[in-house]
Amino acid sequence: MNKTLLVFLILCLVVFTTLIKNSSKNLEDKIFTKQENIRILKKEVSDLLLEYNYLSSAEQLLKHQSRYFEEELVQKNLNEFEIIKNIKREIEIKKILKNQDEQK
Repeated sequence: MNKTLLVFLILCLVVFTTLIKNSSKNLEDKIFTKQENIRILKKEVSDLLLEYNYLSSAEQLLKHQSRYFEEELVQKNLNEFEIIKNIKREIEIKKILKNQDEQK
């Protein structure tokens, strides 16, 4: 009786250990995946911040113009731009309109 109880207890411990180890491994895999996603998003945010900082001001654009473009860049109003959509072989052109607050 004692031997069977001891064997049963050891088997239960082995099963519990296996279950705990497996769930721990699954949690570690999920944590690793989340950390990788966070790392990718942090890199993307830093790239976007860099792009925003360098391209958000007119002075920076003028510096880049003289450095990278042979021809002169011309400032355009937002009203001069259009959105062109090609939907089922039909071309749709819409003007980009500023908000009323921005026009004042």
